[in-house]
Amino acid sequence: MPSRERTLLLGLLLSTCLLPVEAGGKEKGPADLLVVGGQIKTPSGWAEAMAVQDGVIRFVGKESEARRLAGPAATLVDVHGGTVLPGLVDSHVHPLFAGLAAAACRLSPGAGAADIQAAVRDCVAKRAPGDWIKGGSWVAASFTQGQQTRALLDAVAPDNPVVLDDEALHSVWVNSLALRLAGIDRNTPDPVGGIIERDAAGEPTGLLRENATSLVERALPPDSLTARRTAVKWAADMMLSQGITAFTVASIRDADIEPFAQLTREGLVKQRIRGCIVWDALPGVQQDMGERLIAARADYTTDRFRPDCVKIFMDGVPTESHTGAMLHPYADHGAGDSRPEKGILMMAPSDLNPAVARFDKMGLSVKFHAAGDAAVRAAIDAIAFARQANGGNGPVHAVGHSTFVDPADIPRVGPINAAWEFSPYIWYPTPIASVDIAKAVGAERMQRWMPLADALKTGALVVTGSDWPVIPSVNPWLALETLVTRERPGGSPEKLAPGQAISREQAFTLFTANGARLMGLGDQIGALKKGMAADFIVIQDNPYSAHIHDLHEMRVMMTFIDGEKQYEQSP
Repeated sequence: MPSRERTLLLGLLLSTCLLPVEAGGKEKGPADLLVVGGQIKTPSGWAEAMAVQDGVIRFVGKESEARRLAGPAATLVDVHGGTVLPGLVDSHVHPLFAGLAAAACRLSPGAGAADIQAAVRDCVAKRAPGDWIKGGSWVAASFTQGQQTRALLDAVAPDNPVVLDDEALHSVWVNSLALRLAGIDRNTPDPVGGIIERDAAGEPTGLLRENATSLVERALPPDSLTARRTAVKWAADMMLSQGITAFTVASIRDADIEPFAQLTREGLVKQRIRGCIVWDALPGVQQDMGERLIAARADYTTDRFRPDCVKIFMDGVPTESHTGAMLHPYADHGAGDSRPEKGILMMAPSDLNPAVARFDKMGLSVKFHAAGDAAVRAAIDAIAFARQANGGNGPVHAVGHSTFVDPADIPRVGPINAAWEFSPYIWYPTPIASVDIAKAVGAERMQRWMPLADALKTGALVVTGSDWPVIPSVNPWLALETLVTRERPGGSPEKLAPGQAISREQAFTLFTANGARLMGLGDQIGALKKGMAADFIVIQDNPYSAHIHDLHEMRVMMTFIDGEKQYEQSP
């Protein structure tokens, strides 16, 4: 090749290398957002600055280089010594329930009988006779034996039907008028997968468990679409204030799906959202609704909302209700006990396995509600069945809650391309865990309460979820702290299953990169690096270097999605 041609070719190559080039060969313009003045967490360490163009991270590194890439009109975000982290992912949350609950008759966490009566009395005073009083949440540990009855509510609400959710959202406590309106009396049989608790005379006490709650829920007046939209918007904004930029709605029913579709389509809710449509193997309302919504899911899909997940309830909860499905009898189950000895497994393998294989073949991820170790095993068996039927390249399915897991099942999840999802954020001593559940299952099983450390050791995908409003706050910073300490927020002598504590780095990974992977967005969000969406949050302090007992007090200053500020803390 002649010298002049070599010179021209070399110049062309150099000029090409110096031009910032988009995928597809298009030249980039200047970055339109510049983040400086603090520490930016990247997969490889800490950086000084970040340049963003059209909602995508173009550069993370030295401030001088970031400023060189920014145009004169670029928006400057100076974090003034703060810390920039990827947006957080909540892998299991119920925003509609949370929003509606915020406007309902609220009970203080752990409230006793007298406090509950006072709260209900106040709610009744604000409503007309005959209006339904809805609210919660109560925990059984707050009552003495035989105290929690419909009569306790009748005393303060004789003319209003009352329905109060428990903390786990798997039981309701109602008064006599609510029972009457729901058509429940001593002759009403327990529905499949549900329990109507009764006194010694056979009369309903007012406590309804699992599927029995639907008997009274059918009598409730439906919430208006306006109320549901308001609830979802309120909950989404609350999550933005905590730095949550993506989340999975863990149970989508008729009432949920339209508000999410509308609000995301209208741009009023900006987070990236996956929805899991509730499906049941038993013929009836739940199955019909699930099949219909699954078939119509494309009609509700938007650029921010994807209802491409199916929710299957395997059991209840391992509380005093004894509805979580366990491999071995409950520790406090005695002679003459009317509660299930090993809980309730909601779905037989003969129904479950082919259904999971069908959803897997359709490309739908399945999220199982599986609290007891027998339910966890059945869920893993169903995923294994689907992989054998369809091959191993289908969507990632998640075993949700995973409150108790038999050690033999821990290594099984990774090889079948499944995920562990641990929720709710109760990794520290609380009345429901340390009293109700501990009494029900016994001290030995409580040593492996939500076995995150064991699951992480296998290399399987592990994520976490709040299950809000099962917990009173969606605060992920409380969860990040207690994942590491297994103590009460701020520290405590008592710990809950300390052998399952994990490192701070692991905890943040569960809330960022791992959560993004389970949502199928691992190539878009969950890390701050070139080519990823600019979903990030700004914290005043550095949660990686702060004292671990201070994490629950962290406050988000700003939340960005696609480089656009969606939340800023009030001065």
